[in-house]
Amino acid sequence: MKKHFYQANLLLIITALVWGSSFIIVKDSLELLHPMQIIASRFTLAFFITFLAYHRTVFQNWRSSLLPGIILGIILILGFTTQTIGLKYTSPSTSALLTGLNVIFVALFDSILSKKKLPTRSLLGIITATIGLTFITWTGRPTLGLGDLLTIACAVFFALHIIATGQAIKFYDPKALVVIQFAFVAIFSWLLIPSSLPPINYDLKIGCSLIYLGIFSTGLAFFCQTLAQRLASPVHTAIILSTEPAFATLFSVSLGYEPLTFKLVVGGLLIITSMILSSIGESSS
Repeated sequence: MKKHFYQANLLLIITALVWGSSFIIVKDSLELLHPMQIIASRFTLAFFITFLAYHRTVFQNWRSSLLPGIILGIILILGFTTQTIGLKYTSPSTSALLTGLNVIFVALFDSILSKKKLPTRSLLGIITATIGLTFITWTGRPTLGLGDLLTIACAVFFALHIIATGQAIKFYDPKALVVIQFAFVAIFSWLLIPSSLPPINYDLKIGCSLIYLGIFSTGLAFFCQTLAQRLASPVHTAIILSTEPAFATLFSVSLGYEPLTFKLVVGGLLIITSMILSSIGESSS
């Protein structure tokens, strides 16, 4: 049992680390590529990786899983589109912290859909997240920038994706759902790339960035999370993955993308605390 516990923790920490590092890579890539080019490339690679791993299951279940997979894919592409475009207008650490608010929205939406009273810890999490968000985005006036608003929207879409996935896997094969939605996001993203853009110049920097985002940050990270969730509870998973913004901030500050400020430290700690409170609150409901 302890062995499985440590294996799950290791896999989840790897997932959080890889996802945290991806924010600065996407930020760099946005200087040369359109957001849809990044999304299309990473999900195309992720599709091939997951299809190679799960192709037998996909062939057996694709008919029944096609429609729910497409629905999940629609939500997923909305989440990644708002996140990636939002990252053009905000810092990697802020993007990661605001994306992490999906834990809060999961608890809130679940309470609304199930018509249950929001647990006290989840309510405290929402309050704490609001204070943390104010710390990070405060510029002397009570307004949010375009990047902040888009990233908060992405957190809403990711929360909806978590809830929809939780319902879908009760009736459909989860591996087939993953591959189908990855395929949908990849195909639809290529179609959404403006025709006026030049083809992607796959030089060494761009090539390595897209390979990392596709194979590691999307394909491998999702595989690690899926494997870990066979060994760990959803709450334990959510708590470990809430370290993702901390890793993103560490990479961003240490590599010189932004300074380490008092607002960033206090706001980041408050938002991470709110994620943990909401995860625990959701489990106790």
